[in-house]
Amino acid sequence: MRLFRYTSRQEACADLLLWSVMFIVPLVGMVVLSSVDNNYSFRWADLKHIWFPLVVILLAFIVHDIFIAPRLIYEHNRTRYVVLVGCLMIAFVCFQCASGPPGRPFGEKMKASPQQTVEKEKKPPFHPMAGPHDFTMFSLLVFALGANLGLKLYFKTQEEQKQRADLENENLRQELNYLRYQVNPHFLMNTLNNIHALCDIEPDTAKRSIVQLSRFMRYLLYESHNEQISLQHAIDLMNQHISLMSIRYTDNVDIRVDVPQEVPNVSLAPLVFVPFIENAFKHGVSYDKPSFIHITLTADNDNIEFGCCNSKNKVKHETGGVGLSNVTKRLDLIYGERYTLNIDDGEDCYRVKLVIPAYKN
Repeated sequence: MRLFRYTSRQEACADLLLWSVMFIVPLVGMVVLSSVDNNYSFRWADLKHIWFPLVVILLAFIVHDIFIAPRLIYEHNRTRYVVLVGCLMIAFVCFQCASGPPGRPFGEKMKASPQQTVEKEKKPPFHPMAGPHDFTMFSLLVFALGANLGLKLYFKTQEEQKQRADLENENLRQELNYLRYQVNPHFLMNTLNNIHALCDIEPDTAKRSIVQLSRFMRYLLYESHNEQISLQHAIDLMNQHISLMSIRYTDNVDIRVDVPQEVPNVSLAPLVFVPFIENAFKHGVSYDKPSFIHITLTADNDNIEFGCCNSKNKVKHETGGVGLSNVTKRLDLIYGERYTLNIDDGEDCYRVKLVIPAYKN
């Protein structure tokens, strides 16, 4: 029903627990009193005199929960809320005044002496909703309405925090995808240019490179969305990546890749090393003098260390590609403060050292 659209399961359970306690406490108190006081006899009629105003307060609680509290919490209409709560309290006071005493004394003794009987007849019978008890029930009403409002505010705050966290996670996923797709087109552009250069002079090599590129792009399309990949898989992809990037270069470029023979069973985020490898080939290869690109990778069960050292060709390239700011931003989103990135931009050599935590499989 539309009236109950604001009530969550946790809130309903909290309300049920609150009212269970409020109805059980008088029962337990009367049972305990009858066991310690021989002059008092437990009677269900006496308990009904206490439960009756509680039922009235419960009805007021339900009206407040369904019709009044949402005006303040979800519609932010304070004036209407104050007016409605005031009307509810006035109606409760009017009900107290109109209900009248039931006529049965509360806590009647099992045995009474003649003198006690005479004294009892001189006193009016006790009524749960008369005299000082009126103020007690009114205070209980205020407590119930306040508890209801507090519970609603608490669960609304919890729901908003959850929605905010979900939104932040979704924004992080979208931002990571955006940064990841900045990597993929840049790599594709470089590789297609390399294959294009081979089509006339080495067509067989170009054909093999196209097949290799197809396999690599299949990974980018179907597997790069995973949060983690195994280190062994990452090494295989890195080797394919380096092979594709180096197809147009001669022996004048010294390309070395040093990876461990035995790889621990750990995982890492995908495409972490791609930007550094692409930038090494883009800025580290010269066609008129010897150049080098040295890549190392070591790993244990706790950390993965990637290193890349390349020569500098001192040629200004066109704008575009994957900048260092995007690389560090993606690392920040994935690892927070749990990684270290050291870059040494020397006169003739550009060094990168990246240490990231290893996820155990």
